[in-house]
Amino acid sequence: MMKGVVRHCTDIEIDRNYVDTHGQSVVAFAFCHLLGFKLIPRFKNIGSRKLYHPENGRNEKYAHLYPVLSRLVNWDLIRKQYEQIIKFATALRLGNESAETTLKRFTRDTKHYLN
Repeated sequence: MMKGVVRHCTDIEIDRNYVDTHGQSVVAFAFCHLLGFKLIPRFKNIGSRKLYHPENGRNEKYAHLYPVLSRLVNWDLIRKQYEQIIKFATALRLGNESAETTLKRFTRDTKHYLN
């Protein structure tokens, strides 16, 4: 998914990448954002999807999203992994690391990190 955007061998500036349900993950969203393009998935069973809530408590700013907000963003995990994420995003951008290797590195034990 990211390989095609990062190594597309043209002068065209890519700002978004459309993928099917299997082409997305929490990790893929993060790296796409850091690499400067949007990951736009076409979700299968979109009605059963749940989103991460950015802050504790009920903020009126997100009132219309309450029905689909299920978990809090794990900001501590992001802070802990931030330097590594930036390091690998830079390596991807420079072509020193493959997208497949990077995604595997950060999704190896995804369930552990997402709970």
